[in-house]
Amino acid sequence: MGAVSSFLKPLKEYIKYRLRWRYLWKEWFLGRHACLGYDVLKHFDNLPTEVNFQKGRVDLLLSYWGDRSLLPKSSLIARFMARKDVLPLIRQLEFFDCLPRRAPKFIFMDSFAELTDQLFFNKLDKWQFCCGYSDLAHSEVFSEQYECSGHMPSGRLKSAYTSLFDLFERRWGKVPIYFLHFPIALETRPIYIERYHAIALAIQEISKTRSNVFSVEVDGSKVHWPSDAPENIRSFPYHYEGKTYLMFKENIGRIL
Repeated sequence: MGAVSSFLKPLKEYIKYRLRWRYLWKEWFLGRHACLGYDVLKHFDNLPTEVNFQKGRVDLLLSYWGDRSLLPKSSLIARFMARKDVLPLIRQLEFFDCLPRRAPKFIFMDSFAELTDQLFFNKLDKWQFCCGYSDLAHSEVFSEQYECSGHMPSGRLKSAYTSLFDLFERRWGKVPIYFLHFPIALETRPIYIERYHAIALAIQEISKTRSNVFSVEVDGSKVHWPSDAPENIRSFPYHYEGKTYLMFKENIGRIL
């Protein structure tokens, strides 16, 4: 039974991504978000179908848009994954060139990819993917085949966001773009605090000149640890108590 399932999986993915996505006739929205986006969306009803690329760091998506040969090959990195749950998120990016033809209802993004994800590329064929550094098992074999170029440079954030939004507009027109910023109220590491401010500044400046781009933040003084979460989750500074997600919903509601 397992062999049959493995045989049918590529066919199912072909139908889902290459056919259903590309020729999607229903209303849909484009996602580029991690857990913050998911937890905020739970508070909205009757949403269109979502197509989400969680690990689509902005510079990575720009590269894919310009050169399909750079799309990742998840089957080749499966044995190097320390976190197996991240592999399907990388595999999604193999189908980035299958976006629906009709315009999305809106684009829903959060800051996690630019905040924390690092870029890796295959030394031989140059294809690329992004994930957290600790998502991978950094063995000698891995280092022979792949190289890490780290976080996206803060100085490139605004130009990269602008270029991606330009591509969206050329393809679909002025679709609303909601960009949620992960609160850093629980964060203590200077590198991520600095990156938060750089991302927030870039999006805020862009939103002043683009009427369809909305920068969505919440009051950090009201952000707290999730009281009912397991200890391993409570030590992670990017999961929050439920009220935080409701604040995001309210702020989006004010925009709407």
